[in-house]
Amino acid sequence: MDYPSQIDAQASAKDETKTKADPATFKGKVEFKDVWFRYPSRKEDFVLRGLNLTINPKESVALVGESGCGKSTFVNLVMRFYDVDAGEVLIDDVNIKDYDLHSLRNQISMVMQEPIIFNYSILENILYGKTGATNDEILNAATLSNCMEFIDNKELITADDSA
Repeated sequence: MDYPSQIDAQASAKDETKTKADPATFKGKVEFKDVWFRYPSRKEDFVLRGLNLTINPKESVALVGESGCGKSTFVNLVMRFYDVDAGEVLIDDVNIKDYDLHSLRNQISMVMQEPIIFNYSILENILYGKTGATNDEILNAATLSNCMEFIDNKELITADDSA
């Protein structure tokens, strides 16, 4: 909280020069080129030191290692919660700094190692990811996340259906 973000999501949305991440052409190739990064609160300690890594579309990759080795940092940089100190992060050969932040984040799904469910209904948690989701999209999301076996379909009824 002592370190304000240098990334302005609202300004990014208004910037006409930013590239929109088009769902029709977005492939998801992720590339780290000589990435160096340290958190603003720990300027003396680099978490990543010259990381080079390419993850091609449809590849499955596991990031493993001891606490503090950079697994969560990797995800934070892809989501552009932080910017690198040196090097660059590319998605589909475009530097993530050149993407409209909202459109980029709309193309990426992530589940952290300790997923958080907000203190609302399952329906509201699913709608948190897409506020205007249809009933079919909600049921599909619940099915894809393998949670249908432990929830009651009544929990997924939207306000439109209950009227």
